[in-house]
Amino acid sequence: MAGTAIGIRGSLWTGDPRRPRADALVVKGGDIVSVGSYEEVRNAPRPGGVEWIDAGRRTVLPGMTDSHLHLGALVKQGSALSLYEASSREDLLAMVRRKGAELGPGCWVHGVRFDNSRWPDTALPTLEELDDLGLPNPVLLVRVCTHVHVVNSRALQEAGLSAEGLSGAGVVRDGRGRFTGALLEGFAGPVIRAMGRDSAGAVRALKETMLALASEGITGVHTCSAPSYGLGEDLGAYRALHERGELPVRVRLYSDEPLPGWKSSGEGDEWLCYGGRKFFLDGSLGGRTAAMTFPYEDAPSTRGALNMSDEEFLRQARDEHAAGNQLQVHAIGDAAVDQFIRAMVSLGDLPPLPSGLRHRVVHLQVCRPDQVRDLARLGAVCDVQPAFVPSDIAIAEGRIGRARLGWAYAWKSMLRAGLLLTGSSDAPVEPANPFRGVWAAVNRVDDEGRPAGGWLPSQKLTLDEALALFTVNAARAVGQGGRSGSLRPGSRADLVILDRDIGRTPPGELKDVKPLLTMAGGKITFQAAGGGL
Repeated sequence: MAGTAIGIRGSLWTGDPRRPRADALVVKGGDIVSVGSYEEVRNAPRPGGVEWIDAGRRTVLPGMTDSHLHLGALVKQGSALSLYEASSREDLLAMVRRKGAELGPGCWVHGVRFDNSRWPDTALPTLEELDDLGLPNPVLLVRVCTHVHVVNSRALQEAGLSAEGLSGAGVVRDGRGRFTGALLEGFAGPVIRAMGRDSAGAVRALKETMLALASEGITGVHTCSAPSYGLGEDLGAYRALHERGELPVRVRLYSDEPLPGWKSSGEGDEWLCYGGRKFFLDGSLGGRTAAMTFPYEDAPSTRGALNMSDEEFLRQARDEHAAGNQLQVHAIGDAAVDQFIRAMVSLGDLPPLPSGLRHRVVHLQVCRPDQVRDLARLGAVCDVQPAFVPSDIAIAEGRIGRARLGWAYAWKSMLRAGLLLTGSSDAPVEPANPFRGVWAAVNRVDDEGRPAGGWLPSQKLTLDEALALFTVNAARAVGQGGRSGSLRPGSRADLVILDRDIGRTPPGELKDVKPLLTMAGGKITFQAAGGGL
């Protein structure tokens, strides 16, 4: 199809309020040049002609964007041991033992996504239990939230550490002062870096992972690099693919440390650019490290913890704002959201960010009504993860209590307040599939469809609202609303053809939606075999 205009006929959901639905569009030179009825588009003169793809009654959407994930960690998980299936601590230990037996002595056992909140006994595995396996391997296990790591003694040795020499708030000790093996937040950084010296094939693995994202309808990602959390990004691998013209997905990269060659948001180009500075204000709900203004219902001795003081965060936020950098700020508990709001208020004396950018706050899993109003007044962008609901239904009430459940995952209230919400997966915490996110936003149930009618059903989104999170809103969040996130003349030709009419799909089946074709910049990045197009 090189040099030829491409026409697509189908049931278009455009994301353009001026024309929400259409029957056809034409792509040329990487952009959409016309959208309208099939007759309007077909009859317009096109030098060189048009080669048509007929999708029938299937839905055509703008390409989906995951507005917050950790792509580097997702790449690494391709070779890691998945522990999500472990049904108990004993089951996890058996899986680690088997993996160690498969590997040579000294090779790292990297286990990911264990979820102790689903076990009969929710206690974390310990250093002693891992050491008792007798493996000649360093072991690093990562909880599903990515904020809790558990290590064995061999892993500490590889990092030049000892259990006795560790100190700090993120080093968990038992009642007798012994290190349990658990490292919270960034305290696992030295062990993670030690394991990182054992990696190879980064460029090939990155491309394979991005092609897998394209197969799920994704044409853009806002990825976050946080090396101290084991969530580092290999900028060299991205640049190598970019130089070869082989990026199948547009990448906007945020980082919690400086990145070589980039100083302010938007530097780069439409395929690879700098997003801005990432901050972690607190931890996770599952690990009880998210900072709350109240004691945890199921652990009254803790309220979680803020990772930095107001003074430290404000100083860094002002420096980044002055440099023209959009902030992307992790805040799960309401105390962390308070800290974000205080900082945003304090930035009011500075000129606005360029290109209409606004600072972003990520997660907001516990957000009070007064905070929703403050965030709307401040014009913050809110990056939410609908796919957290199926996973967190089982623990939310236990963590925050029934009386506060109305503060949890309150996306409909946020939309009604006028907040700009984007949709994401936080992969590898949850699967990157955006249609699972759409399904979760519309239904608010677990994977077995419980509870009937949805969890906190007043917070359900409509299908159009859910689709907008991953398309229109994601583009607006980074100042690209005129060039991305919708099917309109002048927009980039980023789109996906689905295997069905999504508007006629029963809500409970939305997570089963599959792309037949994905296009980014006018190039087909995925096409299903035997898809009928």
